[in-house]
Amino acid sequence: MNGFPISLKGFTLYINALLEVGTVDVELPNIQFMTDTVTGSGIGGELEVPIAGLTKSMTMKIKKRAVNSQFTTLVAPIIHQLAFRGKIQMADPGSAIGRVKERTIRIMAKVMPKSKNLGKAETAKAMDTEAEFEVISIRIFVDEIPTLHIDKLNNIFAVDGINYLDDDDFL
Repeated sequence: MNGFPISLKGFTLYINALLEVGTVDVELPNIQFMTDTVTGSGIGGELEVPIAGLTKSMTMKIKKRAVNSQFTTLVAPIIHQLAFRGKIQMADPGSAIGRVKERTIRIMAKVMPKSKNLGKAETAKAMDTEAEFEVISIRIFVDEIPTLHIDKLNNIFAVDGINYLDDDDFL
């Protein structure tokens, strides 16, 4: 689709694909590769080489305006399966009438809780509760097309359908 993204139009969180938590803000993981330093004959110094497909710890933060029972459930010390669904508003410069289009975005994640900040209880203010999670796996779909799949426990690091941890797909 031609165009450029303007804004995310809400992001709804579901637990186990069924229980709706509501609209949330999400800080998605920063993907950092594990590295190895290479030195030796023929190398003028050192190279810090990323190891294809192997990532450092990934964390995700979820913020909600107020505490509710569904969001508090995420503190249970188990692996939670989360689904985030939203729409991205796109400007379509090719449209003669300046049409705006939408793309769907879906993020699936398996996470374990690391911390939970219940927020503040101030009259006439948002509580701004926040939870931080260790990400075990994450999948991102744009218009239901898989774009990224990282699963640390199943040796998957796939971008655009190529798993860089699977010798048969990669080589």
